[in-house]
Formats: sequence, structure tokens, C-alpha cells
Amino acid sequence: MKKLSIFLMAICFATSLSAQISYLQYRHVPAEHEDKFVERETKHWSKVAQAAIKKGQMSSWSLWRKVGITNASDRTPNYVIVNTFESLDNMDLNKVWSDNMDALGEVKPEDVETMSFTTTTFDYFVQREDYIDGNYKFALVNYGKPTDLTAFIQENRSLWKPLHQASIENIMNAMTYWGMSSVIYPVGNLDRFSVFTVDGFNKLNDALDYLRFTETSDNSPNAAAWNDVIDKTKMDELMPNGFERRIIYERVLTVN
Repeated sequence: MKKLSIFLMAICFATSLSAQISYLQYRHVPAEHEDKFVERETKHWSKVAQAAIKKGQMSSWSLWRKVGITNASDRTPNYVIVNTFESLDNMDLNKVWSDNMDALGEVKPEDVETMSFTTTTFDYFVQREDYIDGNYKFALVNYGKPTDLTAFIQENRSLWKPLHQASIENIMNAMTYWGMSSVIYPVGNLDRFSVFTVDGFNKLNDALDYLRFTETSDNSPNAAAWNDVIDKTKMDELMPNGFERRIIYERVLTVN
């Protein structure tokens, strides 16, 4: 039994070492600079990211715009840049950009920079824990701070993922993707979130419809599966107040 436990721990450790890693940079872009920001990021800096991806230094790069305004403060992000790597060992942010500046061609970096007129509100290193693959344009990101991170991840894998899988495969609620990531850094009791899940949709209306309150009818297609999950879930204990925030982001551009 002891050898088996050690073996299982080794598998979990090896899996965590090879898990996909993303560096998320949250930006506040003033309204008067949004067009310039989007143009420079998508037209120029995406080329640098693409060059890094071709060299195997990064697996994907994407830019996301927050839907709506929840706070007009310059400390509130309205864009997120996501840099994704195959593993922690494979991640070298400095090398990604320093090795591939020639992808800008004759354009000078200082002429297309975006840092001087935007604010980086915060950034995160996260690890992908699980997902159900699919294409999506809108991401409903559910930010949480569970009392027990391990229990939250395990329950999502064993209980909620199958429910989402059935919904995606049977097109029950227009969801086309689901994912879960845990925060590597920064962490601590005072931080904003320690984990998040992503519900993907191809239309904004589908994401909004998913969020709005509706009563589950006993004869609805997923009623039995939903009721089974509700009977078994411990989310009331893991997150007594629910998710910290639930924010919809629209995909602006992805290169991979």
C-alpha cells in the first residue's frame, strides 16, 4: 500500500510538472487608446509571438477584451493578454520577446509599444488543471477562492466536468468549451483568486443566457444529471459565497 501511495504521488507530481502554463497580463486601456492598443498588439506584437511559437518557445498567444464596464478605475483591467507554454520548464518570457524582435520587420519597437498609455493592473502565472476542448469566441471566466483548492479541483474533475461534457456534446446550453486552471503565483489569503474555470461560447447571447436565472424543470434534458450533481456537490462548503467574480471576455485574436 505504501509503495502504491508513493507511485500515485509520483504520477501526480510528474503530471503537474508537464502541465500547460500560462502567463496572464491584465491591462487597463483607456477608451481613447483602445483602437491604437488593439492595432499594435494584433498587427505587430502578435507577429513576435507567432515567431516564438514557430520556434517552440511558446504554444499560443491571445488577446481578450472584457465585455462591459464593471469599474471605470484605471486599476480595473479591460484586456487580458495570455501567453501559454507547454510546461514550466519550457517557459522563458524574456527569451520569447528578445529572440524574436526581428519579426517586427522594419517597424521600430518604440513606435508600436503599448505600455506607456496603458496600465498593467496585475499579472498571474497559472496552471491548466483540466479542460474539454472546443472552439469559442466568448469566455465566461469564473474566479474563485475555495477553502480547499485540492478538493475544488478534484470535484470539478470528477463531478462537474462530466456534466459539462454532456452539455457540450449534446449542445444543451450552447457551451462549446470548458476549462479549469489554478494559480501558481501570486498566492495568499489576500489575493484576488486561487483558481478559475472557463465556460466557452460562440455567441455573447449564449453566455448571457447561461448566466441568467432559470429554474431547472424536472423534465428538462439535463435535469437528472444536474440533480445528481447537486446531491453530491460540496461547493457550499468549498465556496460558501460562490465565485468571487464571473466576467465575460471576448476573443480579439489568437495565434498558435
